[in-house]
Amino acid sequence: MVLVLDDHPIARQGLESVIKLHRPDEETVQAGTVKEAIDLTKKKSIDSVFVDLNLHNESGFDFLEWIQSQNKNIKTFVITSSSSESDFVKAKNMGIDAYILKDAFIDDIMYSLRVVDRGGKFYSSDLMANVGNTSEDDKRIDTLTRRELEVALLLREGYSNAKIANNLSISEGTVKKHISNIFSKLEIYNRTEVLVFVEKHMERFQTVLNS
Repeated sequence: MVLVLDDHPIARQGLESVIKLHRPDEETVQAGTVKEAIDLTKKKSIDSVFVDLNLHNESGFDFLEWIQSQNKNIKTFVITSSSSESDFVKAKNMGIDAYILKDAFIDDIMYSLRVVDRGGKFYSSDLMANVGNTSEDDKRIDTLTRRELEVALLLREGYSNAKIANNLSISEGTVKKHISNIFSKLEIYNRTEVLVFVEKHMERFQTVLNS
């Protein structure tokens, strides 16, 4: 049984259709959140999962890490729009079986299933071609969570903690925690440096946030 974790119903349905082309008799189940995916994996005999990394307000890595913590023998396919080198390296180090970009051709996804069925690993060639070409600043940006990216962009606008909290519907304490994480991950020390850094790398911030 295959589980598809993606927060977009159309994407889940499309991927399920592709899986059926390779495994017509395969039963599939769908999840839109990490909790739903965990609950289904506990109840069902899941042997393969397709996981989107960039879920709404959470990360597919949380589900992959849960699978590892349970020592479950499940084939793991990451399918994502993120071409982040740090995401790929993290997933590869976790031992995932396939890493596929969402703009891949259907034939590539089907080929990845055949490769993994044979006990091999599959990584999108477009991603592999760019590994090692990412700047250190871009790698640091890639470590930011979606919420931290949003906070950094609001810091660039000169927003106070209170205004950021109101804009994102979170507490000021949470904003302070995000800002502390941003300082640490970007290796900078104050709000002015955040403004300068974001301004310099605005295109990268937008690309990662929208991926």
